[in-house]
Amino acid sequence: MTDTKSGPQLVEKAFAYLTNLSKECRKALTDKFGQTYKGVAFDSLEPAIRKEIEFWFAARDKNISIKHEKSSTGKLGEIMLTYAGANKDVHFKLHVDGLFTVTGASSSSPSYVKSVNVTVDKRDFTR
Repeated sequence: MTDTKSGPQLVEKAFAYLTNLSKECRKALTDKFGQTYKGVAFDSLEPAIRKEIEFWFAARDKNISIKHEKSSTGKLGEIMLTYAGANKDVHFKLHVDGLFTVTGASSSSPSYVKSVNVTVDKRDFTR
């Protein structure tokens, strides 16, 4: 018989798995925004990032559900998103930070991806 895992073991296992998934997602998003969304107006990037992240996780692992919690922008060219997520055992938060080069002074100026980071923090994992 197999022993059932305790709460801390489930959290540790989920954290390790989601760390790997976040790295895969970061690479996929960076490639996608470097090719498909090259030169898109900066003010239309936030909905595009949300759509791409939700699509990527739905296609990658059907046992993980994520829901957009909040979005914020820093300086022109910065986008930050937070998602609440869950699998069958653990609840977690997913953070997405994007840096874009904006070729003008307004939010409707063309933008190009510099970097996209997708991270999970172990402190945000609960049973």
